[in-house]
Amino acid sequence: MSEHPHYWYDPLKDCFNVTIESIMEADGHTFVKIRERVVKPSGGGQAGDHGFIQVNGDTFEFIDTVLIDDEPKLLMKKTPQKKGKSILVIDRAWRKAMMRNHTSEHLFVGIMKKKFPDIDLGKIWIDGYHGSIILNGNPLTIDEILDVESQVQRHITEAIPVQTKIVPSSEVDESVRAREGITSKHNTIRVVEVGNLDSSACAGIHVTNTSDIHVFKVVDIKYQNDGTHIEFITNQNAVNALFEVYNSALRRKNSYPFELQQLGAVLDKSKNQQEAHEMALQIIIQLMTEGPHKERLGDVDFWHEYLPGFDTNTMRNIMREIKTNTAAIILFLAPGEKTNLVLWTKNMPKDASHYIQDIVADLGGRGGGRKDSFTGGFTDVTNPLNLYQEIVDRVRSKIRIN
Repeated sequence: MSEHPHYWYDPLKDCFNVTIESIMEADGHTFVKIRERVVKPSGGGQAGDHGFIQVNGDTFEFIDTVLIDDEPKLLMKKTPQKKGKSILVIDRAWRKAMMRNHTSEHLFVGIMKKKFPDIDLGKIWIDGYHGSIILNGNPLTIDEILDVESQVQRHITEAIPVQTKIVPSSEVDESVRAREGITSKHNTIRVVEVGNLDSSACAGIHVTNTSDIHVFKVVDIKYQNDGTHIEFITNQNAVNALFEVYNSALRRKNSYPFELQQLGAVLDKSKNQQEAHEMALQIIIQLMTEGPHKERLGDVDFWHEYLPGFDTNTMRNIMREIKTNTAAIILFLAPGEKTNLVLWTKNMPKDASHYIQDIVADLGGRGGGRKDSFTGGFTDVTNPLNLYQEIVDRVRSKIRIN
């Protein structure tokens, strides 16, 4: 029997003659121990093998491979009744997906470490679905992460060989990424090299060439404490995700015309509209609980509101629904790409423009109106709330003077 696991030398072999040595129950599960070292157990941040064993023509699936008392054991979905000779078949698709994801992690972290030497690799998790890593240190920006992502994809297409070698622990120097204390625990170390991009002490499974990864895509970035949590997918999972996102945008393009190159701007606009909607909702709640911003200035009722998310027509419609028999001035301002305002008068001695037109012009806006209504607008407003307060103060002064 080889001193080292078979998957270190030939990770693509998926069928073996094995011997079931024991069947045991633990924590409500059944585990099978085989004599041969052909399955990869979970450990080192990587999931274990899946597959099935055949005994006398019957098939028994195992859904994980775990270490118990430092020995790999198969976590069975269905339990064989006999020990002895059997055939073990590894889930090749699951293993190959782990190989792609694990080698992608080496590529990504290796490039990241060269670019940001102060970054330390925290926890990782690699399985047949995705990869997840935590990089400790100063939080990385999205642009920095996506720049490294593009480098990983470029190196994938360069078809760089991935080589492994087993060396004495004394030969492992600072050029090899290794967990702290690993050289003191083992006499020999397995080193995985991806060209000159990364050299790591690793007992996991890997592709033999970067071209086998096909596609690498970061799918989530989260910040926690002083670290950056990054999730990624590869191969067909990445292709499917890219198709889904692109096609989702393409379907909506027909009902909401935009160029796909403008997707970022569309999302920014949607975010602004959502924020405006939330602010408008708070204002509506305030109106329902506290009443409108309405004050009595002499014989005039002055009502003013800041209404994010409203358009000019909506503001006019609201004004038409307001019933009052007293002298009144109503001012609504709605921020957006263009900040719009509407002023409406009732039973006032002068036209609506008298109370607002020169104020709008003085503050850099434009507008006009007729007897009881004025509509105006401003562009490139950096702080619309401040603009609203300034207009309210000036209109209030006008009412008091007149």
